[in-house]
Amino acid sequence: MTGHAVTSVRKFAARIDAATPPHRDRTVDALRALAIMGVILGHWLVTALVLTHGRTGTTTADQSPLAAMPALTPVSWIFQTLAIFFLVGGYAAARSYSGGYAAWVRKRLVRLSRPVAALAAAWTLLGTGLYLGGVSGSTLRTVLTLVLDPLWFLGVFVVLTALTPLAVALVRRLGAWAASIPLFVVASWTWCGSASAARRGSAGSTCWPAGWSPTCSGSRGRGARSAAGRSRP
Repeated sequence: MTGHAVTSVRKFAARIDAATPPHRDRTVDALRALAIMGVILGHWLVTALVLTHGRTGTTTADQSPLAAMPALTPVSWIFQTLAIFFLVGGYAAARSYSGGYAAWVRKRLVRLSRPVAALAAAWTLLGTGLYLGGVSGSTLRTVLTLVLDPLWFLGVFVVLTALTPLAVALVRRLGAWAASIPLFVVASWTWCGSASAARRGSAGSTCWPAGWSPTCSGSRGRGARSAAGRSRP
């Protein structure tokens, strides 16, 4: 990279920093964007609508392109970014919590429910239009399943958000060792074979975000933040 390019990048970064409100963290915003992009692109990579012809007519089925192009399977590993989404969400939750649990949980759930409500409203209208337009029930079911099935993680996210005060308390008391508790739970769950890889990975991000957040002050909190990849003076 030339000196002029480096200068331009630094100026661009300085403008972003100057325009950033005190309560925002652009590193967290960038991680959130990375996680969302990874989830979206990863789902596109493993999802394809295929027309099938049968005695009842033409229907649409969901198939993974990786079944026909297995060489692309390693590419899908790059987009396993759901754990980053949970990490950033846990950080934001821990940072925003300052007491008043009921009001805090209600506020977090309202913020989470707004985009979900918008998605549900849009697809209710679209699904109704498709049904009235003569789209077969099997095709409509396939399409709606593709839209709604990835939302399973919201249930896990809500539970972990509700556990934020507990995670913060554990980090303040145990420091980085607090992460061993969810890791033990996840390892046990994995050993029992009752969860998918995606669920295991996301559920393992319970205490790390709390330690990363400035909400956890003191030497133990700093130790956990350092272990999580970010130390603060």
